[in-house]
Amino acid sequence: MIDFHFHAPVKEFLDFLGEFAEPAIKYFNAKVEVKGLKETLDYYESLGIKRFVVLPIDSTTFLGRRIPNDVVKVDDRIIRFISVDPLKQNAIEELKSAIKEFEPVGVKLHPQLQGFHPLDERALRLYEIIDNHALTVVFHTGTSGIGAGVKSDIRLDYGRPIYFDEIAVRFKNMKIVLAHFGWPWTEEAIAISQHKPNVYLDLSGWAPKYIPDVIWKNAKRLSNKLIFGSDFPLISPERWIKEFNDVNISQDVKDKILKYNAEKLISS
Repeated sequence: MIDFHFHAPVKEFLDFLGEFAEPAIKYFNAKVEVKGLKETLDYYESLGIKRFVVLPIDSTTFLGRRIPNDVVKVDDRIIRFISVDPLKQNAIEELKSAIKEFEPVGVKLHPQLQGFHPLDERALRLYEIIDNHALTVVFHTGTSGIGAGVKSDIRLDYGRPIYFDEIAVRFKNMKIVLAHFGWPWTEEAIAISQHKPNVYLDLSGWAPKYIPDVIWKNAKRLSNKLIFGSDFPLISPERWIKEFNDVNISQDVKDKILKYNAEKLISS
């Protein structure tokens, strides 16, 4: 199995959340333990998860903090993704440098927590570089449990899936993963993923028994587009897999979701 949406190390992730950490843990009803990265990966590997997309994030401009890209170099089980703040004046140079240094499979961008509209011209210039390298981008879409119930400048509109239809048209070599399937605009996200060959949906941030039925009803049609991600530590992979076993879809589709779609995505 491959967990395509993993936030670690836990301490650095909680530090990044800052004032949003406690409300987010409450929002997800999560039990978060601070453990070392190797210990964490060892445990989940024992459950059958062999590789992890660990997601750094750079929100230097908007939130004044970041989880640095260096975290992806600390373990061979990590599938390397990097993050660059699109609002930085030197974002283009930093992205080019990070691609050269880390040789990543992809990039993590979170328009809401990085404070940029997905079609912002500054972001579009980064997409061009990403497209030239045919990398994958995990975009946060849908609502945000981070910031829920807290006064902030976080804008949910930046997570609307429809914006990524335009991005998929402009940047056809860039593979786009719409994290959290864009809820509450889930049908919008489904439509885009069915229409655009370079758009996928990850199922992270939701325990499977709470994932909207429209996802499972379309699972066969979306069998090559759905990807397992937990959103650890806010959702544990252990819980996710246990509940997923009870979902009434065929085993071949489950196997694609848990492993083969991710393998194909990161190797193409």
